[in-house]
Amino acid sequence: MLQTYQTKLPTIPLHNGLSSDGYLQEYAAYFGRLERKLFVQSHVKGAASSSLKKTFMIQFGITARQFNSIRMQLDGKVSSFIEKRKLDIQELRSKTKYLQKVIDKKTSQKEHIHQKLQMIPQNNPSFIKMVKRYRNIKFYLHQKKRRLRNLSQKLEKLELDVKNKTIRICFGSKKLFHKQFHLEENQYKRHQEWRNDWLEARSGQFLVIGSKDETYGNQTATYDLKNTLRLRVANHFTDTFGKYIEFPSVTFPYGQEWIDKAKVPSMGFTRSGRPQKYYSSITYRFLNREKGWYVNATVERETPRVGTSNVNGLIGVDLNAGFLAISEIDRFGNPIHSWTIKAPMYSRRKEQVLASMSDAVKTVLDYAVLVHKDVVIEKLDFSKKKTQLREMGPSYARMLSGFAYSTFQQLVESKAGKAGVKIKRVNPAYTSQIGQMKFMARYGLSSHQAAACMIARRGYHFKTEKPKYDTILSFPKNFDKHQSNFSNWRTITNHLKKAYFFHDKIELFKADI
Repeated sequence: MLQTYQTKLPTIPLHNGLSSDGYLQEYAAYFGRLERKLFVQSHVKGAASSSLKKTFMIQFGITARQFNSIRMQLDGKVSSFIEKRKLDIQELRSKTKYLQKVIDKKTSQKEHIHQKLQMIPQNNPSFIKMVKRYRNIKFYLHQKKRRLRNLSQKLEKLELDVKNKTIRICFGSKKLFHKQFHLEENQYKRHQEWRNDWLEARSGQFLVIGSKDETYGNQTATYDLKNTLRLRVANHFTDTFGKYIEFPSVTFPYGQEWIDKAKVPSMGFTRSGRPQKYYSSITYRFLNREKGWYVNATVERETPRVGTSNVNGLIGVDLNAGFLAISEIDRFGNPIHSWTIKAPMYSRRKEQVLASMSDAVKTVLDYAVLVHKDVVIEKLDFSKKKTQLREMGPSYARMLSGFAYSTFQQLVESKAGKAGVKIKRVNPAYTSQIGQMKFMARYGLSSHQAAACMIARRGYHFKTEKPKYDTILSFPKNFDKHQSNFSNWRTITNHLKKAYFFHDKIELFKADI
């Protein structure tokens, strides 16, 4: 699997009072300009990238490998834009569809109230309340119809771009571009200050791709056995900075052993049968940060052998706002150990949320390695829920927006691959309700630990549990016990949500052994 490691580069003094930072800044700006020129030629004017290669090399003084780096970075941005546009279209379609349902429902309510108002005399005490409610719904409908129109226009524009194969990319970010129109609000005294940030954002990095048939995996940036990183200067800048810039004693705080392995060649043969050394490809990305220049090295790393199984049990993990609930079960599905791990998410920056969640995931995976058990998580898709946030109230919208489930999934996949832990994903339907009714009181679990227990049991594909009919909680009217267990759980869950507050329901479940 591919893995990326980062380290800070030292500033190397050059002749004539120049420095390595000066070249990196100059080349990053040049790289950015060429990337934008290539975008215009290939995605606006429609020229093929392959036909532009020779022209760019001669006209702008770069090597073939440097051109390929520019093309690869641009292709990555274009590919990312296309994928995001697909998701945006899908989300807008879901939003407009759901919003239309809300409008139809509120329109029906408005008509119903209007009919009642015609039948109630004006001196009736409930008349004024009903008029206020009618006006509120009317105003609500007006705003929702406006929003539906705006969303429909956005959707039409995106679908037209897809049809015309139009690619819209703002190099430097659209957000920063629009800040120039509101300088004071964005802490800029003059337009030149914004322009400096704009130019820096468009020239803050460049890519150097590698190949396995090149010395030390990269001919432009060569990282040798003495840990010296030698960067080849683009032909356009050789008169000023020389042909090469060397960074001595460059080490990576993490992943050094994998990069060192990539520097050791293996013997192979060409198609003609001639023996040749082959290295592991190393791709470098140079980044300009507040504290100086950094380099990211991406190498191929061996995937560890999976050291867990489901022979003796499983570990279920339930992600909640602010913590993870974990439940370990034996091979028969009985919970044997349950606990929670804090992972604060509210009122925190993205970096802080990522760090706390990363620590929590690592703790779970370390335990899984210790007991040799696979980990089971829910297979959730919040994209549909996010389309409904505006209509669900601020508290629920806040919880779902800050939930960071995608971050959790990415962390689990990445860390599990490194740790050799197998991950299973299961259908999360009614795990909370089944866990609360069947396992919470019996085993002394919290509601979230009971849900984690159910998630773990789903990893064994056990038959859906039968509802507990002898309960002190009320059941819905016309409840059919002869339906499938899954259908019954759906009916029970919908009924209990309407009949009880969450904490009242939990207290009743605790007493209902």
